[in-house]
Amino acid sequence: MDVSPLLNPADPMRSDCPGRALFELITSRWPLLILWSLRGGTQRFYEIRNAVEGISERVLSEALKKLCRHGLITRHVEPSVPPKVSYALTDLGEGLLGVMDGLTGWIGRELENVEAAKRRHDAQQHRAG
Repeated sequence: MDVSPLLNPADPMRSDCPGRALFELITSRWPLLILWSLRGGTQRFYEIRNAVEGISERVLSEALKKLCRHGLITRHVEPSVPPKVSYALTDLGEGLLGVMDGLTGWIGRELENVEAAKRRHDAQQHRAG
């Protein structure tokens, strides 16, 4: 009898993993920063753009669409002229921010050690070069 091992459907190492698109989205350059900007509540497009320094309007627009599609944020359009569009975290987005709190806490605790490691590495590369 052939018994295949149970496969984790959320294993991003597998090419057929249905969660891989979500994993790729949240580990790309801007989405977590956009979510972080929404932790204080609903924001308009320009407020997010101003909060996330260095992001272009085109990239922000694309990222917001993906975050909405994946259920991490909501988009609300007020029927006015011009329309007022705002974004807010969903419960899923709030949950992801809980994970990010752990990551930012780790960065805060370990940043000095990481910077020291970078200096050692750069010094070794300089001596070797």
